[in-house]
Amino acid sequence: MTTSQFPARFYPLPHTQRHLAYSEVGDASSTHVLLCLPGLLETRASFDALLQSAQGVRGLRVISVEQCGRGDSSPLLRDEGYAMSVYLADTLAFINQVVLRDGGPVTRLEVMGTSMGGILAMYLAHELGSRVAGLFFNDIGLSLHWMSIYGLYDGMKVQGRLPEPEALAAQLNVSSGAVHAVQLPAHFDLPYRKDWKGMKFGHLLSHFEGPVRLIHGGASGVCPPQQVREMQQEFAQCEVFEVAGAAHPAPFTHAVCQFVLQALSQVPVDAAFTAAKQAREDTERGFWPWIKRRYQGATGT
Repeated sequence: MTTSQFPARFYPLPHTQRHLAYSEVGDASSTHVLLCLPGLLETRASFDALLQSAQGVRGLRVISVEQCGRGDSSPLLRDEGYAMSVYLADTLAFINQVVLRDGGPVTRLEVMGTSMGGILAMYLAHELGSRVAGLFFNDIGLSLHWMSIYGLYDGMKVQGRLPEPEALAAQLNVSSGAVHAVQLPAHFDLPYRKDWKGMKFGHLLSHFEGPVRLIHGGASGVCPPQQVREMQQEFAQCEVFEVAGAAHPAPFTHAVCQFVLQALSQVPVDAAFTAAKQAREDTERGFWPWIKRRYQGATGT
């Protein structure tokens, strides 16, 4: 789904003629906000299931915002110039004006990012310091291997070749300029560290002290077990939820939404989530691994 079922709200970016589109649910006056950032060519619709689950939850405001050239957000002038630095600047302006409201009542801001959105979340935590109280990562670790990047483009191919940008743009509900831009090295123009394996972002969180949670697909080529272990080694208290059999990115199943809301300490865990969590814990301890297989086979999660 690339078109959100939730109505769009619009934030006019200062000193431009552009706007960012966003959706939100929950108490607009809540002091606890979860800001959701989509992946590379995703729209805010990718978080619809989470927003649906969060409707009616007391004391929580959930916002999903889409970057320029995606969904209902304005494209850039001449549909050119899409880059990570633009997304970061736009998101910082959005946070300061819409979320934090210039020193308004928000006392706890948490950020969830899918893939590219997760990388942006790291830069936001680095820029905003203690104003970011917690982080959720959907299928992205502290590094991104070159082979994972190649694998993403291979996954977009149809019969061995990438679709025409205009066709892909229409399919994903994004601008053709954004599709062109994400294939260029210049698209990632923020400073990062690297080695022979790929890009490294862990240093951005070297002073981060809030809770970290990782959702990942069991069959992901972007966040494989090595990335999960790296995250757990860096953040000993990191909560991890695996979506068995899922590729990149992890889908927002009912169990994933329950994991997120439970991590935010907003709702009781339902029976399905309890069973999934218990199965994972039993497997990690080396007891009754068949429980996990049995649960996954029964629920399809």
